[in-house]
Amino acid sequence: DSYFAFALHAAYPERVRALICAAGVLPLTRPEHYERMDKWHRFILAGARYTPHLLPFMVKAGFALAHRLGKRGFIHAVYGKSSADVETFEIPEVFEAMVCGSEVCLSDTHSAHDAFSREVIAHETADWTEELAALRVACESGDVAVHFFNGLQDPQVPPATLADFRRDYAWVDFTDYPDAGQLLFFLKWRDVVACAARYL
Repeated sequence: DSYFAFALHAAYPERVRALICAAGVLPLTRPEHYERMDKWHRFILAGARYTPHLLPFMVKAGFALAHRLGKRGFIHAVYGKSSADVETFEIPEVFEAMVCGSEVCLSDTHSAHDAFSREVIAHETADWTEELAALRVACESGDVAVHFFNGLQDPQVPPATLADFRRDYAWVDFTDYPDAGQLLFFLKWRDVVACAARYL
């Protein structure tokens, strides 16, 4: 949710000392950023960017599939090429947290496909230029710190895209984990919390 963190800083810079993003993303500015993703992430994110009017229907179909496959089956389908994410999901505490937490958006009585679609469309179609420019100035002046923790098995931000981010946003402090993916926070939360503790 780095998009929201950057917007918060832009609106209230005096309230932000550090932005710490676990499996964070930056603007996807090149076609290859989408082409490199695994199919599920490409399907949703490219759909939000290039055919936003169709995304609610696409997401509704995805939610229906998740309901049919069950949450474990759906996670294995979405993250199947990331062994780190599949293994992380199978940690009993992580499985329980994700299954219980997802009751808010996907259950027998509720589906948050519309809200999810709106959030992804906002993220993919927004222009982050001003927010990033303000954040860079604040970061380079020492007013705020920006830390990204990224797994090299992330199906949305694979290593080549992460390398683009490192080059384009050299003022961000990146930490990479070969043994983690998009579910990085569930696996490396101690490192993320230790980073946050430095700013308390």
